Amino acid sequence: MSANKQANVKIPELLDYVTLQTLLGRDELEAAAKDFFDRVAEPAEEVLAKAGLKASELDQIELIGGGVRIPKVVEALNKALGREDLGVHLNGDEAMCFGSAFIASNSSSAFKVKQVFLTQRPDYEVHMKISPLRDEDALTEEDQKAEGVEEDEIIKYNQEIRLFNTTDYLGKSKGLSMNYNRDMKLDFFKVTKEGTEEALELLDTFHLDDLKS
Repeated sequence: MSANKQANVKIPELLDYVTLQTLLGRDELEAAAKDFFDRVAEPAEEVLAKAGLKASELDQIELIGGGVRIPKVVEALNKALGREDLGVHLNGDEAMCFGSAFIASNSSSAFKVKQVFLTQRPDYEVHMKISPLRDEDALTEEDQKAEGVEEDEIIKYNQEIRLFNTTDYLGKSKGLSMNYNRDMKLDFFKVTKEGTEEALELLDTFHLDDLKS
């Protein structure tokens, strides 16, 4: 219903040889999908907030994807961004396909193609906390010295590592090497900002048993 305000809906054999056939109006569709339309502008507003920009500071905004053919979507974006000049110069479906293909080729080592300089960065930092599975195994540096462990062989049993930053790119991998001789627990945290304070949100936990130094 991008051009028409009404459309015939026909679903053959919907239930026990009964065919559904009705006339659906654009107003009915928009009312039924109100919760979705209310969220249309959120990604655009989030991007502007992260970039520290206002929509009025952008020279041009181009819409892509099938949503550009839905009048309510364009109306919601116009209202949220305070502009009436949103561009629809690209074939939205083709642009999405090309963009997805470029990101896939950049992220995969299986493709032998010319590098496309397109980078997508993580939305948040990821921290990793390393600790022994059993509390009694968390020996301090003093405990280890008391047991006769040499200075260069002392193990830090509790560690927190900033694994990925927002300046990294999606698909990036990192290798870590360490000395550890206890069963360990790995906690991965999403780092969120609350004003000037950092908050950690647990993403996942892994247990590694029967480790050897």
